Amino acid sequence: MLSISVIIPSYNGVHKLPKVLESLEKQTLNNFEVIVVVDGSTDNTVEMLEQQSFKLDLKVIVQDNGGRAKARNAGAKAATGSLLLFFDDDMRLEKGVLEAHINHHVTIQKCILVGGTPLDMNIVRLNDLLQYKSLLEKKWVKLLQENVAGKPLSKDQIFLTAAHFSISKEVFWEINGFDEQLTDAEDYDLGVRAFKIGIPIYVNSTIIAWHDDFITCRSYIKRLRQYRKAHLKLKALKPTLYRDEFTHYDYNKAEGIKQLVYRFFAHPFWVNTIDHFNWLLVFPKSIRYKLYDVITTALSVHFPKVKLK
Repeated sequence: MLSISVIIPSYNGVHKLPKVLESLEKQTLNNFEVIVVVDGSTDNTVEMLEQQSFKLDLKVIVQDNGGRAKARNAGAKAATGSLLLFFDDDMRLEKGVLEAHINHHVTIQKCILVGGTPLDMNIVRLNDLLQYKSLLEKKWVKLLQENVAGKPLSKDQIFLTAAHFSISKEVFWEINGFDEQLTDAEDYDLGVRAFKIGIPIYVNSTIIAWHDDFITCRSYIKRLRQYRKAHLKLKALKPTLYRDEFTHYDYNKAEGIKQLVYRFFAHPFWVNTIDHFNWLLVFPKSIRYKLYDVITTALSVHFPKVKLK
């Protein structure tokens, strides 16, 4: 059987880490190591890990803040397992997650497996925007699964989330790990480089690690803006790789009436409305969610320089 190293980078995750570690304690497998990389945290994460007794083979690496790519690479360098499983520190694994990853890699060698990362329903219920985002993710995952159906992703489907994926240590270093120049979209870049050398990427959304990710409209737009900047940086750093291929994140400028509509909704008023006194709830869900689409797209894609108060 493959040996496993679970790698969890964490920055100020003192309140999140116990949940993911407790879910690892409940796995159907028990012969694996867990490596937590504390990436310059200032919130007593190390003290918490030292004081709490987790029933795990737990290693803790403490480093200056260098970003997620550097933290994950540090975990991979310290790993003794032949299979690396990466999770973010705000995930909670269902019981059979590790076993499912092993079964996949025993069947299909030299590949990447991306698992499901649905939003936790207890969080989704907190506000309407989270329900909208959860629905978007469910639709996307359903469409992806229908198109892939157990096959590796095609060039136009390339997707990889470092919040939940597995890869053999040999393959990870064959593609030189995460690019430490990148502070965002480093997981997508890893997927692209893997695809370019013939490493297939599989997605199985039935292997679930719940995502405890609370967002507001403001934080969601900021995240979308950061992700767009990251893809622009990828094109600038690696023009040969990203010039003519992997263009499904490219920006298409809105014109005419569509641009006027986006301009109207590109105002902090709409963000404050959703976050503080969401009178849009008077509209039916279909209309309301379309408005969320337009507002977030307007401020993250078409008018990203508008300041969010």
